[in-house]
Amino acid sequence: MSGRVLVVDDVATNRLLLRAKLSSAYYDVVVAENGTQALEMACSEQPDMIMLDVMMPDMDGFEVCAILKAGQETAHIPVIMVTALDTPEERIRGLEAGADDFLTKPFNDLALFARVRNLMRMKMMFDELRLRDLTSRELGLTDFVSEQEIEVEAGGPILLAPPCLLQGAEWDAQLREQLGLATIVTTSEREAMNLARLELPDCFVVHQNLMEGGDGLRLVSALRARPETRQAAVILVVENGDVQTAAKGLDLGASDYIESPFDGSELVARIRSQLRRKRYSDRLRSNVRNGLMMAVIDPLTGIYNRRYASQHMNRVMERARETEGVFAVMMIDLDKFKSINDRFGHDAGDAVLREFSRRLQENIRGVDLVARFGGEEFFVAMPDVDQAAAAHAAERIRRAVEGSPVVLPGGAGEVSVTVSVGVAIASAADVDAEAIIKRADTALFDAKESGRNRVTFFARAA
Repeated sequence: MSGRVLVVDDVATNRLLLRAKLSSAYYDVVVAENGTQALEMACSEQPDMIMLDVMMPDMDGFEVCAILKAGQETAHIPVIMVTALDTPEERIRGLEAGADDFLTKPFNDLALFARVRNLMRMKMMFDELRLRDLTSRELGLTDFVSEQEIEVEAGGPILLAPPCLLQGAEWDAQLREQLGLATIVTTSEREAMNLARLELPDCFVVHQNLMEGGDGLRLVSALRARPETRQAAVILVVENGDVQTAAKGLDLGASDYIESPFDGSELVARIRSQLRRKRYSDRLRSNVRNGLMMAVIDPLTGIYNRRYASQHMNRVMERARETEGVFAVMMIDLDKFKSINDRFGHDAGDAVLREFSRRLQENIRGVDLVARFGGEEFFVAMPDVDQAAAAHAAERIRRAVEGSPVVLPGGAGEVSVTVSVGVAIASAADVDAEAIIKRADTALFDAKESGRNRVTFFARAA
């Protein structure tokens, strides 16, 4: 499944309609008939998203949303509020209650699925950050970070990219008055990118049409592609009713969109919501990074060490049990590494280890975990990966190492390096992390015994 969605509506017809639409796109859908049931199911089912009707008999959607966002177990779940009253007041009230988005009945399918995809991607990113943060806290390295505690304090400026200078002045006046944060205004796509590198804004408000033929969608895509702006909030402004551009913007990486003309208070509410989300993700990243530096980061290569990897395996196994999925574990060993140390010295050996670590990280996904177990032995855990995908990834790593020699420091020349890879596939039925690692280690031994520079899978006994 693409993700689990909890649909909350007191009207059976509405529940059935949404369930049919989402199921057709391969989402796993569960339903609740009222607010009380929704709160219970949010805790028990832990959905990836909640679609919440505003008007319900026992408690309205605003109250339910506020309770969800105040709860430690549910605060991280994105909430789309569904309403028949498409007014700025309704949207502002929902955003202030913690809603991540709004949809108006009757649904536009293009807008529906674009919103759902966008928030699912956000949820996956936050899940990974929270997963790593939990591992760090269990090791006693960091303190708990609560999303509810995050405030929109001063940080980087807000960059406004309006369609003309007059509209830019209006946006600027509204934000300065209500938000109290520094702003930068430009109507040029090129200047916006230059300012983004220099000023490092926390949030961008980008109109779909910029001056001098500028393209707001192209700017959104470029902002997401650049490392220095990748984590910033991006709100796309679309002309009223232009659902296609809005959907394309969300798919290109916009955090949110707002239709023009808009109420200034709604834009402020959306910016506050996005900045709060960004501050939370920044805190999680900082928590993990700072807490791990001394205790669980290998000082030579800058990647995780065995202590962290062993603990993180528990999280990977929990995810497999929750999704009833599979995952892959790799053990990787540099072939004949001792001869490099003997021939060129330990400085050269260290350079080879650092370069191999770099190539390894370039050839895995962001959700995968890579660690140095000691010496020339490395470990990779890959959630939600079956044997075919693991084989492809392992071969990609092997070729990336074999493909070009490593340049040694001090003008000592270069050396060709190869690796042997042992892979084990595990499932929800596997409960012993060390046993899984041992299977991958056994496969690694077979790869080296078979001639090195190859990938070998662990073969279960018949």
